[in-house]
This record gives sequence, structure tokens and C-alpha cells, in this order.
Amino acid sequence: MLSVIKAYKHDWNPSTSEGYSEEKNEVYMVFNCDIRMNKTDNVIQYVVGRIVWISSNFPLNSKIIISFDFRGQEIIISGARSFKDKILKMLDKINIVNNISIDFLI
Repeated sequence: MLSVIKAYKHDWNPSTSEGYSEEKNEVYMVFNCDIRMNKTDNVIQYVVGRIVWISSNFPLNSKIIISFDFRGQEIIISGARSFKDKILKMLDKINIVNNISIDFLI
């Protein structure tokens, strides 16, 4: 299934995140991306690729906390929820076992 994640095919350097709490075993990622131009599929591919990369480069079963900064894009809540659902469905298909939390700054 990883072969269908275009972004995962990149040979990235060691994973980066905004932070990691060893005490809580939590990885923090923030994405500031534009999803107004009908490129949500590309953004989803990229985000899922980064999540897979993070899950394989941080301690087993780390909780991954993702924040999307959509401020100034006039995104409606239902659009953000649909975006979140697509990401979670793709992660479920590739059996990511990490606990994933996704929130939005709108």
C-alpha cells in the first residue's frame, strides 16, 4: 500500500517534527498549506507520506498530533472534517497503528 503514497517515495532525510515529548511519547507536526486550489489530494498524499515517515522514525506507538493552519483560507468546518476523514481513511488502509490526533486552526 505504501507504493500508492506518492510523497512516501521521496528519499527524505531523517524525519523532522515541530516537537517530541519523550515523557508523553507524542510527536507534534504543524502543516501550513493552501487547500483552496483543488489540490487537496496532493496535500493529503504529502501529509500521509510525512505521517508514515514519522511513524517509522520515532518510538513505536508514538501519538502523532497534527495541526493544520488554514487561517485566512475561508475553509468551512465541514470541509476541514472531510479533509481529516480522507487522511484517516488512507492511514487506516496502510495500517498505521499510531494514535493520530488532527486539529485545525481556521
